[in-house]
Amino acid sequence: MGPIENNPVETRGGHAGRLGGMFEPLAALVPALAAGFIVCVAVSLFAGAGTFGLFAAILEGAWGSGDAAAATFSKLTVLLLTGLAVSMAYQARLLNIGCEGQLTVGALAAASFAATAPGLPALLLIPFTAAVGAVAGAVWSFPAIWLKQRRGVHEVISTIFLNYLATYLCDLLVMGPLGDGTGMGRTPEIASRAVWPLLWHAGAQGVTAAPFLALLLSLLAQAWLTRTTWGFEVRAAGCGPESARTAGIDVTSWQRRMFILSGALAGLAGALEVAAVHYRFYRAFSPGYGFDGITAAFMVNAAPGWVWLSGLLLAGMRSADKWLQISLGISPSTIYVIQAFLLLAVASREGLWSGTTRVVSLYRRWQHRASGKEGV
Repeated sequence: MGPIENNPVETRGGHAGRLGGMFEPLAALVPALAAGFIVCVAVSLFAGAGTFGLFAAILEGAWGSGDAAAATFSKLTVLLLTGLAVSMAYQARLLNIGCEGQLTVGALAAASFAATAPGLPALLLIPFTAAVGAVAGAVWSFPAIWLKQRRGVHEVISTIFLNYLATYLCDLLVMGPLGDGTGMGRTPEIASRAVWPLLWHAGAQGVTAAPFLALLLSLLAQAWLTRTTWGFEVRAAGCGPESARTAGIDVTSWQRRMFILSGALAGLAGALEVAAVHYRFYRAFSPGYGFDGITAAFMVNAAPGWVWLSGLLLAGMRSADKWLQISLGISPSTIYVIQAFLLLAVASREGLWSGTTRVVSLYRRWQHRASGKEGV
């Protein structure tokens, strides 16, 4: 198994085994949080803010006011869904690096539909707008899995290419036929009936049901993977494709379905970002949310039911970036540095554990030599 793989086959029996398997994905958070702690302390000391000044600033920027909490929740939706998209593809051992492009295409499709939709009531227009974004993301993901299965092109290569294509194509469309005619690179505002209503107001912002829908989808995905026959087939196809084929599981079909589902989730993230946050599409729509989804997924070992936890951590960091500059004079880009160390620590956690074990072993041997107990 690789350093960030989640073994889908439960090997421990009984209630204790089930509980251990349930919380096993959180083990990936340990090296990530350790790396984040070290980076935060180093940056905080370098900036003259004391040992824990950066931690305090991040907490205040993410949760210190109603506006801050609302901003964190609004960012949770897109990070949770892109993380879920990466996680679902990875169940079939596919790496969807194309969530950025799928999100962008889904957002533009949803915004264009909601801005020009016929006089549908909100009860229909809201779900239709979300569905349009999901379908657009799914369609945009299809070439990558088709190229992999028919031509042997690795999905990482094709999805990176499709990210660039989506960005520049959407820029072209929004500056031309899908723009609002102002030359500002944006679509018209969506119809008010397509806007997600606020559940409650928090300062100048508010919170919609979008993050709770994303959470529900992640929990349903986890239940589907662990409690259904289809979910078992997906996990078996990812864990051992040749063994799964021998058992009669159609591995190729499941890989295709999971990758397209992943694209649909990323497209849905873009649609909800339009309908619940920005109310239109504009150039440079995503500040890298599709790539943040990779970090969110692998911080919890690509377990769909736990992506909300890593997503909430990243959302808090994202919403606190400007506050770092205001309160401590630290560049908002520091958040990206911390995220990079989080992902690096998760990806190399087996090596870190092995290195730590070796250092402890060498230290114990040195102690034995120093005390004259070598060989005891």
